[in-house]
Amino acid sequence: MKRVKGSILIDFVKTIKASKSQAYEKYLTEEDRKLFSQRLLPSAWYPFETFKHVFQGVFEILAKKDVETVRKWGGFYGEAIVSNLYKGIIREGHPMDSLLKYPTYLRNMFDFGKVEVKELGPSEALVTVTDFDPAFVPLYYIMFGWMERSLEMCGAKNIQNEILTATWQGAPQTQVKISWKL
Repeated sequence: MKRVKGSILIDFVKTIKASKSQAYEKYLTEEDRKLFSQRLLPSAWYPFETFKHVFQGVFEILAKKDVETVRKWGGFYGEAIVSNLYKGIIREGHPMDSLLKYPTYLRNMFDFGKVEVKELGPSEALVTVTDFDPAFVPLYYIMFGWMERSLEMCGAKNIQNEILTATWQGAPQTQVKISWKL
């Protein structure tokens, strides 16, 4: 069973619990509801399927299926997680160092999937993402936002990215070319 850390699940669950409407109910299973009745811990592992259900609901209802909104959330979310749990990923003036640590950072949050970072130059890299849910587009965009914000926190400016291949379009892997200026 694929799992995610509570640190990336909790905020989505809080969003759903705070909603006064029943709009999210159609996204949740009985198992999800049972899990939400317990105290969720940032350091504990939880089923990826539950994460997917709550994330899909928040993506469709709050983000209105806009992947750019999710990318922005990834930036805010990534900053919060990096600032609190993974401070070592940020090294002022050295964005590439941060990006090269990103695969380890993600392994601390997902017990599946693979991210590889290949340095193409001093301010350019190729990020390859494999073995995540190939059709779950919002997950990729929140990851892109995390990476971009981490680079900014290291001093990178004018960050550009280009999706070269995407699993949701049938490719075997998702590849993104990222460049920036210092």
